[in-house]
Amino acid sequence: MKNILVLFFLLIGLYNSATAQGKTQLDIWAGKYFVLIKDNDSLKIIDTLTIEKIADVNPKDLTDKYKSDLARWTITSNRDKNKDKNVVRRFLFDPNDNRDEYKEFGWTDLHRSGKMNCIDCGHFFICQTLANSDVKFGQNENYLTNTGIFGIWLHYGVVELQKIKNEK
Repeated sequence: MKNILVLFFLLIGLYNSATAQGKTQLDIWAGKYFVLIKDNDSLKIIDTLTIEKIADVNPKDLTDKYKSDLARWTITSNRDKNKDKNVVRRFLFDPNDNRDEYKEFGWTDLHRSGKMNCIDCGHFFICQTLANSDVKFGQNENYLTNTGIFGIWLHYGVVELQKIKNEK
């Protein structure tokens, strides 16, 4: 009986180990997106973006400020003639190190509750929140996002994004 119990627990341990290794964390960023602007009463597609997950960055290549999050993606634009892949990163949020890039916009509580996630793309950023949300920017500005995905571009201002394809 003792040997059967040992075998039983050994099999359960092997099963749990195998199933845990098969689980992967959902990547909320990888995929293809339409970039939409409001044109009168409708939305007009102005670009298609592709975001792909790449290997984590080596912490030795970063200043201390960026070492709290090593995950990286690339982003390409169909409108970009040379199709450069720009490396993007998540907004920094490390309360233990007083780093909070959501604070500037008043989104810290939204991020903590899992309702706001953003990536920094250099001259623009993209955020995901709940669909049909009224997103506030500071005290006086707000934007109603239908899809829950929006970006802020230097030359376009706030744009709506619509995810059209998930990537693995």
